[in-house]
Amino acid sequence: MTTEKQTSYLIVTDIAFPDVIVKTHHGNVHFKSLIQDKRIIVYTNPSELIPDSESKANELVNALRKLKKLNYHLIGFNRNSFEEHLKSLNWLNSYLSEDLVFPVFYQPQNNVKECLEKNLGEKITLKSPIYLLDKNGCTRMILDGSHSASENLETMLEQASKLVLADQSFGKNQSLRDS
Repeated sequence: MTTEKQTSYLIVTDIAFPDVIVKTHHGNVHFKSLIQDKRIIVYTNPSELIPDSESKANELVNALRKLKKLNYHLIGFNRNSFEEHLKSLNWLNSYLSEDLVFPVFYQPQNNVKECLEKNLGEKITLKSPIYLLDKNGCTRMILDGSHSASENLETMLEQASKLVLADQSFGKNQSLRDS
């Protein structure tokens, strides 16, 4: 008998994602202005995604393409050292094609987690949370990102697909062709 792999995640609906200030090339910007009307995945330590082999690099590229097809945008918040942040940015910008490059911001204070915990009324005990946001900027799901990068990518794709399907409104008199 085989058992289904258990994914540790916390489903959260309608909890607004914090509007933290992020530093861009154009100056400081409110995060909400960057994510308006987009499905977003916030990966809290994208430097972990940097592959150490060609096969893992291909897995990353394939996963990013699948996320694009689901109309999800990946955004990273590096929490570790600034040197690690620069290393991940350099790799992403030099290896990935232009359509797959995603923004990565340096957030050592982890303001996002603190603000969400205040709104949730409970602690987020996950070491590396991955946040899935809907088009309204609300946190729909928080995943445990402390697994290997390939497991995280697989889980993100699986849960993003489920959220896209859950957002579909199939009315009683509406055919699939009409949607």
